Amino acid sequence: MFRDLRERITPTRRLLAWVLLALLVALGALMLPRLYQHPSVIRGADLLFWAAVAYAGVRLLTFWLLDPLLRQRQNATPGFARDLIVVLLWVFAVGGILREVVGISLGQLLGTGALAAAIVGLSLQQTLGNLFAGISLHLDPAFQEGDWIEITGNLRPGGGRDTYVAEVVGMTWRTVQLRTENGDMDIFPNQVIAQAVVTNLYVPSGLHRRTMKVVVEPHPLLHQALNKLAVAMAGVPHVMANRPEVVVHSLDLGGAVLEARFWTLGFRHGRAATYQVSRMLATVLPREGFSLLGPHGATTSHPPVEVIDPHLMGELVRLLKLPAHWSEDLLPHIRLRTLAPGEGVIREGDPGESLFAVVSGVLHVVKAEEREDPYHGLFWRILAELHAGNWFGEHSLLTGAPRSATIVAATEARVVEIPKAGFEESLRREPEVLERLMDLMERRSEQRAGETASPERRRENWKVQIKAWFGLG
Repeated sequence: MFRDLRERITPTRRLLAWVLLALLVALGALMLPRLYQHPSVIRGADLLFWAAVAYAGVRLLTFWLLDPLLRQRQNATPGFARDLIVVLLWVFAVGGILREVVGISLGQLLGTGALAAAIVGLSLQQTLGNLFAGISLHLDPAFQEGDWIEITGNLRPGGGRDTYVAEVVGMTWRTVQLRTENGDMDIFPNQVIAQAVVTNLYVPSGLHRRTMKVVVEPHPLLHQALNKLAVAMAGVPHVMANRPEVVVHSLDLGGAVLEARFWTLGFRHGRAATYQVSRMLATVLPREGFSLLGPHGATTSHPPVEVIDPHLMGELVRLLKLPAHWSEDLLPHIRLRTLAPGEGVIREGDPGESLFAVVSGVLHVVKAEEREDPYHGLFWRILAELHAGNWFGEHSLLTGAPRSATIVAATEARVVEIPKAGFEESLRREPEVLERLMDLMERRSEQRAGETASPERRRENWKVQIKAWFGLG
């Protein structure tokens, strides 16, 4: 029923309309003094002509000078700042027209209305406060459209400090328009924003550290929980220089306060990472036998019952092309691990001395990269996919080299971990199996790109490293 005329009028037609209007104004200003010689008519025609000239001048100056200069700035310029400059241009233009055509000084006109200006100023105190607060926000641009900000202060009548998190979607001369995570649109007066503490949660120029705390019961093997939890948090997209970590922050409620630290790029990435870390804290710690402490006491831990199927052990030995009787030597050392979706298995750059074989589920070999879609943040780029029957970590197991990749569980998965200790006794007893282990490394090496050394030279280097690592003489 209601039509939008802008959709039906072409830009060419709109331009012709402006040209026609300018011609009509110019024609009226020229013809009125000739038709009517009365001084009031002549003065009115002059006012009409110079008003049209002033309007055209302000529009041309704004289009050709003001807008291009403001758009070259790194930060977005609020619309009210441009409007204020345009208002100043109009004040100068109106002052000049009044002085030259009517003979009235703008200063005299404002002086005679000083009392009225004071009354109007008092009645518009709140509006003027928002106006000048908006100017201060523009002069010191702590945030811009598209940023997520946290506002802390007296945001509502009645006192008390509130905390509010939302995305900046618009800035005017009077208000800042914010959109919450729920999609609601809230409008805050500039004066409220200027008087609050504003934290910019989203600056694409760098990473921001986030922390989460949880209290666990004291335990002699707490250091193992820290290591396992830090590796599990490797499932959060991160870069090598800012890997997640877990430290003992303090003591509280009779237990140890663990602080999980991780770095995020942008607010949306931070929220996603926070949810993932919360799930890792609630999943890994009880699974590893550590009870969480709260005001009502300790929670129940749920350590898994690890039962290694002999058939699975035989399949693993066959998969690694090891002697069949090695299954008896490896069985006391191996560990069956259940992984939650998004849980890290190994981290690039970490020391390692164990090999993993996938029993079920899907794992991804990943590398972090910055993206803008679906939001600005860090995301995993999948380099390879591991399924049941695949193995990884053999290079660190056999040579002691740091982990060469980060691997994350894409689904709920089960993996078998074989530590270095499981191989030591068997290798000392049967050193000739060393060649089979190098075959294992060779198969993995053939899948990598960029290998420059010859196979013979590479195997010789591996043999030296493996003998030194296992102390084979």
